[in-house]
Parts: sequence; structure tokens; C-alpha cells
Amino acid sequence: MLGKWGIEVDGAPRALAGHKTWALLAYLVLATRTGRRDIAELLWPDADDPLAAERWALLQVRRALAGIATIEAEGGLLGVVSGPNTRIDVQAVLTGTVGSHEVEALTGGELLAGLFFDDAPAFEHWLALERQRLRSAQRDAFRHAALTIAPSAPQRALALIAQAVSLDPFDDALHELAVDVHLLHDRPAAEAYADATERLYRAELGIGLPETVRRPLERPTRAPANPLVNLGAATHALLDAASARLAAGDYAGAVDSARRAARDAAASGDLALEVRALTALAGALIHSVRGRDHEATGLLERALRLANSDAACAEIELELGYVGFLEADYGAAEATLRRSVELATSAGTRAIAGRALTLIGACESDRGDLDAAAATLADALGLLRATTDRWEGFALSILARVYLLAGRAGEARASAGQATELTRERGWLSLAPWCMTCEGEAALRLGEVSAAHGLFSEAFALGCEIADPCWEALSLRGLALVEVAAGQTEAAKTLLANAIGRCTRVSDVYRWAEALVLTDLVELEGGTDRVHVDRALGLARRGPMAALAERLRPFAPPAAERQTLVQTP
Repeated sequence: MLGKWGIEVDGAPRALAGHKTWALLAYLVLATRTGRRDIAELLWPDADDPLAAERWALLQVRRALAGIATIEAEGGLLGVVSGPNTRIDVQAVLTGTVGSHEVEALTGGELLAGLFFDDAPAFEHWLALERQRLRSAQRDAFRHAALTIAPSAPQRALALIAQAVSLDPFDDALHELAVDVHLLHDRPAAEAYADATERLYRAELGIGLPETVRRPLERPTRAPANPLVNLGAATHALLDAASARLAAGDYAGAVDSARRAARDAAASGDLALEVRALTALAGALIHSVRGRDHEATGLLERALRLANSDAACAEIELELGYVGFLEADYGAAEATLRRSVELATSAGTRAIAGRALTLIGACESDRGDLDAAAATLADALGLLRATTDRWEGFALSILARVYLLAGRAGEARASAGQATELTRERGWLSLAPWCMTCEGEAALRLGEVSAAHGLFSEAFALGCEIADPCWEALSLRGLALVEVAAGQTEAAKTLLANAIGRCTRVSDVYRWAEALVLTDLVELEGGTDRVHVDRALGLARRGPMAALAERLRPFAPPAAERQTLVQTP
């Protein structure tokens, strides 16, 4: 379905005529199972008999899929079930199962390239969001393949990186990876690449090159065979110190210790130790509130290239997926996290698999795929409970959000309450504000205004104490919801504006939180502030965050203006 779309059986093409039949097939493969009437109204809104048009298209699709896949109805909802030997390119890309030998073939172009559906605007809107999600996953496929083959085929790896860069020209981590791969065989080429990238950033963005891109050029060389100082022992000591400091909330100390550990490990010549140190430093950068996720991504990509065990790779992919989740880069994040699940399962590290599934469920929730999110989180909770991992509270909080979005406030209140208790019980106090905001919103929907106000206020105080901009913003949003319920619209606008200022004070924030706050403000303002509208639309479309994008559709610019709207970086 990517690029030149078509069906092939045993090397021979099989016909499927008509752009609406291809639209129907794509929707059945990629969307959550949907009822016949909903699909008919989505694809044939102006037909005299939409259900008849759908029946004809379904017949054509069934004929084309005969022997390789079926269209099944479960509870009245339709979906495609593929055969054991059937390969669907979009599914392979989204699940992170594209091998390095097939990456070009399975990521070659846009979803249903060249097809337009002006007579079905709701489907056109869905297609635009899915194309964005697939572009994200395609970029991940190129990146992962490049990492896999770089040591043995650096030139092909660079070609794959170039294809990934064509999908996002200002992905700092991709440019850092290119510099790193150049260094494998040609330092002057690495320096020239960094210089050319800096010219691009200055010409297009008016900014200098992020320091992380040149970081591979500054990497220390290996130490002599018999150094006077045992760098391995020093590294282990620093890693222990970094872990203790991170647990105690000393983020600056944790980053400093981890950075020194990574430096000593790189000089020691012990690749396994360097992988561990790079992963620890990346984790400290990601989980402290410092806006250093881009640096962490480059460190993780190097660690993944050096790692030689499934357990190490699973943890690295987990952290990479977490960054993608925060950035609302859901296509790449979910593909990366699914690889983490497979690697962790292979290595027997159930807690890592449970954590990765939690983040997949969070991505699915952000995108509005609530049924899939609920099922994924149930699997995650099974693994996390079996290992008494502290992420059980996080999984419960995401499940509470799924219940909220599904209109099940009572279940949301119970799940969020459990999450708050567990995070406190297991010492993860920095997550408690998030859990309390979920609990507060559920309480508000149940009419418990006073309880909601108390939960939001406590979450805000704790968020300020740990200086987490996202938790501060979401708790202020909760207080704004209380004001809206009381009819105090202007007070709510002030709180939401304050929330936006807080959640954007560092570069790396939870984009869904920012988009949610902006969407609430756009609705209260009636779309009068175009800066807010464009920023919210850019974030919602980037994810994509289908539910938020739908709320913003009434405020979207006209089609001609929309074509030139710059996508939010």
C-alpha cells in the first residue's frame, strides 16, 4: 500500500480496480474494527445508497484477497485477517518487523500514493493522519536498518540514513548517526557532513547546528592496553552513583556521574560496559527534566549499534520508544517499542516487556485507538504485576486515561486511585502528579467538584516541587476544567495560557499534554488566536492524535491555506 500500491500472489499481480476499493482495503487494514454503516458514510457520504456502494466494494476486495486474507466481522465490526504467509507492507512497517534486506521495498513511498478523495472529506482527513503515522514508522525502519548494517556496510547505511532524513530533514539524531557512521571509515567525510548540515540548519531554520550532531567527533579514543587507572572499576562506581542520585531526585548529579561513566567506558575498550554506560546516561537525560532528549537519542543509537545481547537491546529500544512517545512520534515509537517487546520476551526480561507494552498502550491512547490501548495495557499489567515492577502504577494511570476518553469515569477514578497509591508505595513520587490529574478529571466528571479541585491542587503543588513542566501544565488544565464547570470561562483561559507557558519552557516535553491544553484553549477562544490554532493543529497532525485533530477541524484554515501550513517540528 506504500508507493506503487498493488496485490501480488506468487509473483503475479492481482487486480483491484477503483480508488474507493483501495480506500476501503486501507481502512480495514489500518483502522480499528468499524461497523458497515460507519464505513459506508465515511467513504460514500453523498451516494444515494452508501450501503449498496459499500457492498459492491467489499465484494471486489474479497475477490482480490481470496486465498491470502479474509474480511471478517466480529460483533458486527469489520476487519482484515491476513493468512500466515501474507505480508502487508503497512503492517510490517508499523510493527517494526521490516528487515534490513527489505527496507527499501517495504518503505517505498506514501500510503495510497497519488489517490485523492475530495468527495469523502472525512476519509481524506483520516488518510492524511495515517500517512503521517506511516512516514514516522518508515523513518524508524530506515534508521533501524542503518544501525543494523553500519559496521559491515557503512555506505549502504548512509544511503538509508539519507532516505530517513528526506522524511524529516531536521532530525538531530539522524544527522548525529550519519556523522557516527562516516567516522567508521572517513573522519574528513564526517566533518564535512557536519559542516554541510550546519549550513542547512542556518539557511532553513536560522539556527546553529545542535551540539549533539558533532558529538561523535569528540568521542575519546581508546586507552592504552594497560592504563594506570582501572577505567572499568571507575565506570562501575560512577554508574552506581548515577543510579542512586537519579533515584534520590538529584538529576544534575546523576547526569554528571553518568556522563563521566560513559567517558571512562568509551576509553576502556569494554564494549559491553560502554553500552551500559551510554544507556544509563541516556536514561538520566531522558528522565530528568532538562530538555536533553535529543542528546539521549544519539547516545542510545550508538549503544544499540554496539550492543550484542537481546536484553541490552530491549532496554535501549525501550528508551528510544519512550522518547518517541513523548515527542508524539507515534509511528516510530510504536515500531521501536514492539521490537523492545520481542527482544525482552526473547531475553526473558518480563519487566522490560511490560514497560514497553505500557508505552505502546499510551501511544495508542494518544492516537485515540482506545480498544487497542485497553487490550495492550491489560497485557502490560499482567507482566508488571508478575514482576512487582513499579511501572504497574504508570500502566494503571494510562488505563485510567483510556477509561476517561471512553466516557467510563467510574472505572477511571478507581484505576487512577490505584495508580496514585502504587506510585507512592513504590517510591515513584515524581509520577504521582500525573496519576492525580487523571483521578481529578474522573472525579470532576462524576460531579465531585470539591474532590477534583483538591486533587488538581495537590498535583500542581507536587509538580512545582519537582519542577516538572508537563505535570504543572496538566494540573493547571484540571483547575481550568473546574472553572469551566463553574461557568468561569475567562479564569479558565488564564489558567490554560499559564499551563501552555509552563509546558513549553523546556524543549523536550510531553507533546500530547501540550496539544491537549492548546486544544482546550482553542475551543474556549473559539479559534480566534491563529497562533494557538496552528500550533495545536501541527501537533495533532504530527502524532497523529486523531481525537484532538477532530476537535480542531472546525478551526482549521481553508484548504488553500492548509496546503502551505508548515508542519510543527
